[in-house]
Amino acid sequence: MPSLGAVLERRLCVVTGKGGTGKSAVAASLAIAAGRRGMRVLALAMGDGDGLARHLGAPRLGPSPEAFGDVHAAVVEPASALDEYLRHRIRIPHLGAVARIFAAVVDTVPGIRDTVMIGKVVHDSTLPAWDLVVADAPPTGQVQSYLGAPETIAGLVPGGAVRDQAAWLRSLLQDPEHTGVVVVATPEELPVTEAMAFRDHMADTTAVAAVIANKVLPEVGFDAAAIAGIAPGPALEAARFQLALTEAQHRHLAELRPDRVVSLLFGMHTPDETASRIADLWELP
Repeated sequence: MPSLGAVLERRLCVVTGKGGTGKSAVAASLAIAAGRRGMRVLALAMGDGDGLARHLGAPRLGPSPEAFGDVHAAVVEPASALDEYLRHRIRIPHLGAVARIFAAVVDTVPGIRDTVMIGKVVHDSTLPAWDLVVADAPPTGQVQSYLGAPETIAGLVPGGAVRDQAAWLRSLLQDPEHTGVVVVATPEELPVTEAMAFRDHMADTTAVAAVIANKVLPEVGFDAAAIAGIAPGPALEAARFQLALTEAQHRHLAELRPDRVVSLLFGMHTPDETASRIADLWELP
């Protein structure tokens, strides 16, 4: 079971999971836990940024990093990412016919847009300003296209600056000392199936740093024999339902074999409280 230090020992953590599994909460918790350790952390949202913002207690995220507690955070906006990619990585001025043509190519050639997006994340993870970049990535069904985009570009482009950048990105994404993926799943059939398929698919490319089982119900403390004496009625039905949920959960957890288990947080918690509570759990052995 990896410790927090083992998960955070690389420069880039990409957090993904099926929608609804709490990946934004886990991404924020990792960033918070690292910030508590004195690390200079940048949390990047690769989607609209609303989920990561809420879990960091931020009103919104913009394209430029802002400090929220011990963590800096920003959203990867396609237009800003393309502008940066053109100016700093490909050395093309933002304005002019060449840049406009390249922008059109981004929308038509498979893999270019995804390369620009993941390129922004990887590039930031190499900057000396940050010890760690935590990316709140798209769901597992989509993130594979981002992680595999440099490979796609390398096969499409015969040479030049774009191919060189793709090769550079691919090398860092495939370096287990630089990049690790954190996969989040709830103990349910579809999230577990998707997480396992993703883990198997990525085995030979980007390293999986940890698999997290999130929103896990606590043990009920009784079995079928224990509820046999409960009189028919709502209490018995509730006990049977809870027991059935727990047994199904055990089956899914046995399939998933998670590295970390995060219990379901009962009661009313704001998103930033939830992320902070999960960050507390990361400190446990």
